[in-house]
This record gives sequence, C-alpha cells and structure tokens, in this order.
Amino acid sequence: MQTLSPRKFVQTKARTMPVSKCMVNKDWEESQIANVSVMRKHANGNVTIGLYRVDLLCLGVKDTVFFFNTSEEEFMLAYSQQLADFREIDYALAHNIIYAGHDFALEFDIHPHHNFEITRYILEEDNNAVPVVDVPVGTDGLPHLIVAKHGQFADVLLKLKQYAGEGNYYYTVEDPDAPPRLREETAAINMSMDSIPHGEVSLSNVQNIRSDDMLNTEKVQQRSVLEQITIHAELLTRLLPPEINTCTPNEELVWHEMWDEIGHGAEEPNNVLEEHLAEHTEVVKLTDDLADLLDRNNEQQMQEFETRMIALANQYAHNPLALQTIYEQGILLDLDGLCEVAKQHALKMYKYYPVLHFSMALGALIQEEADTRFENIYAHTDIREAVPGYEQYHASEVINFWLTRLWICLEQKDIQRAVQYYFMLVDGKANGWLLLPVLEKYVEVLYRYNKALKDLEEKIS
Repeated sequence: MQTLSPRKFVQTKARTMPVSKCMVNKDWEESQIANVSVMRKHANGNVTIGLYRVDLLCLGVKDTVFFFNTSEEEFMLAYSQQLADFREIDYALAHNIIYAGHDFALEFDIHPHHNFEITRYILEEDNNAVPVVDVPVGTDGLPHLIVAKHGQFADVLLKLKQYAGEGNYYYTVEDPDAPPRLREETAAINMSMDSIPHGEVSLSNVQNIRSDDMLNTEKVQQRSVLEQITIHAELLTRLLPPEINTCTPNEELVWHEMWDEIGHGAEEPNNVLEEHLAEHTEVVKLTDDLADLLDRNNEQQMQEFETRMIALANQYAHNPLALQTIYEQGILLDLDGLCEVAKQHALKMYKYYPVLHFSMALGALIQEEADTRFENIYAHTDIREAVPGYEQYHASEVINFWLTRLWICLEQKDIQRAVQYYFMLVDGKANGWLLLPVLEKYVEVLYRYNKALKDLEEKIS
C-alpha cells in the first residue's frame, strides 16, 4: 500500500487531527505583522505545524510553510530563540488573525503565498463553525503598504491604485535607519537547511538558506536532484562578483517592467477553456501517480511509463494544457518517443495557445533541435513581441519565456543578464517540469565562469 506524501497528507488528513497548540508573536497587535503557528497532533505524538507570516496592513499571508510529523519538543528546541517572543493563543484567535489578513488583502486582488494552497488545510474550514474574533486590519481601515525602498512591491501598489483608488490607501517608504518591518529578519535570511522539509527546497525559499549549509556536501546530497541543483544555482550566484550579480537603476526599471507581466498576469493561460482546465487537473493527477512509482533505472518500467503517457497524449490531443504537461515530462525524462507524439499533436494548435508556444520553444532548445517556427520567441526579450496579440500573459507562459531567455543568455555567455533572469525566476517562485534542465545548464555555466575567475586570480597573484 502506497503511503501519502506529506503534501497530500496535509491536504487530505490534517483536519482530522486535533489542534494541540497555537502561538503568535507578542507584539503582533502593535506591529501588525503576525507570525502565527498552528500545531496538530498525530496519533504517534508528533505534530504537523503550519507557520503563517501575516501582514495585517496590506499584504495578507506573505509567507507560509509546514513541518510534517515532527517532534514538538525538537521543534521548540530548534527554534527556542525565535519563539522566546511568542505566546500561546487559542485556535479561534489564530484562525481569525490569518484569515483577517488573507481576506483584507484579497479585497485588493493581493493573493496569499502559493504554499497557502497546502497550509490552509492545517487550519479549519473558514466558516461559521469558528468563532469570530475582531482583528483590526489596515490603518484606519485602509490598506497601508510599507516598503523598504521605492519599487518594492510595485505590483501591489498598482493594485491598490486600481482596486482601492487614489486617496483610499496609505503608502510609506521606511526610514533607512528604522528597524526593518516587512523585510525578513536575519534569522529567516540565515535559515538552516534542516528547517526545510525534504522535497521542499525550491526557488521560493533557497535564498534564505545559509551559505555554510549549502557547502555541507552531506546535507545537500540527502536532497532530491531538483533540490540539489536549486541549492547549487543559488550558491554559485552568491559567489559571483558584485558587478555581475547587480544591475544599474535604469536596468532595474527594465526588469521591474518585465516582472509586471507576472504581477498583472492573466488568471488562466490564454485561449484555454474551462473544460481544458478540468481535464488538465485529471491529467496531472494521472501523471503524478505514474511518476511516483517510476524507477528511471528500470528500463522496462520506463518503457511501460512512456507507452501509457503516449496513450494519454493521444487521448487528450485536443487539450493544450494536457499536451504541455505530457510534452514537458517527456523532455525531462528524455523520452524521445513521447516528446515526438505530444509535439505532433501540439504543432496542430500551438499558434492559438501561447502556453504551448513557449513550452515547445523552450523544449526545442533543451533538446538541441533548432526549430525556425519559434525564431520570433528567440529573437525578442519582450514577451509581447515574442508572441504578440494578447493583453495579459499567464504566469506559466511568462515563466517558460523567462526560462527560454535564461537559456539563450547562457548560450551567448551573457552571465550578467542570465543572473537577472535567475533573480526574476526566484522572485516569481518558478516551478515546472522544465525548470530542472535549465537550472542544470545555469549551474554548469556558472561553475565554469567562477572557476575561470578563480584561475585568473591565482595567475595574477
């Protein structure tokens, strides 16, 4: 019998376990930044813990992670310093703090951290069964965006202008000498790798991991292939000289404009229908179930997997999202037969679906198969010129376009521009099937670049 992954367990079983303890920072009412923890107890005595960083002034659920089936005693000991300024609260207050910030932010189309799709299941359903506790939000009831510098949270500021309207929100740039409020604390920036569950290191949290942990070979090798590549990519980026991993104010403005494509992106991929979305959900479930049982060292099993995936590609040949998922898995697993079947179906419709257009353009680069059909994407740095004709682009379309641009920069040895695309992918919390091969190339190129710099320094000295 196959056991549930931690993620699936939280989504399906967490609410069946009793809440054992809730905590919040003592100054949450004054600072209006609440770090809330909710623990649920397993039958074995361990706990699953949801952590939620909530900005009650504007941003809502800024960050959230979970720890699965861990010892409460060990957790409290590991985080004793951070938890010294916390106090216990009842569940109703914890729930109301989180959802007060969450709901207030949503009024202005400010969405919670992507992990909330999982960690919300550690909370009770947000309904009348939970007693209502009044939690003040905003400043005088209006959203109040506080930033460390101009340009930070630019996408949020635009949403406040659109949804709240001029004169109906507050905007404050912090005094540089004031204690940081919305910036992550030093403890968070220097996070121990051990505090991140196995399988959960990603572009959304890798920048917080301490460099000495990244240099710990034993720790790193215990992680999955994607986690290891993600860690190496971040470490090699940190080792670059400042003139490579920084940019001028004018360049920063250009990057902010490009970033806006995600901050103001389409809710769904362009031209995709409701029935495509529903079918895609089913395809993802089927492919995940197949992949969970896959052993890449077992040739027969790989052949059986490819045969079943080809059958799915034929079954869903009308669905652009399904074809994208199947095609990208074929790329990732080096299954040429699967790639070819999915590609032939996709070529019949890709011009109508940017999500397919960007996916196939990137796939062709990874497979080193030049395809003139995608020359327009390769030739432009502006997504609106690469695949023109759309008012907005979905995050999945933008991410694959940025991955394509990153690959091209690496091919051209344009390290500085490649690093800026890497930073945007980090800020966008990029994921997806084709992230791994692109990060592998990024690591390979940066490793050679850093080694060349080191060799040059040794020759000069």
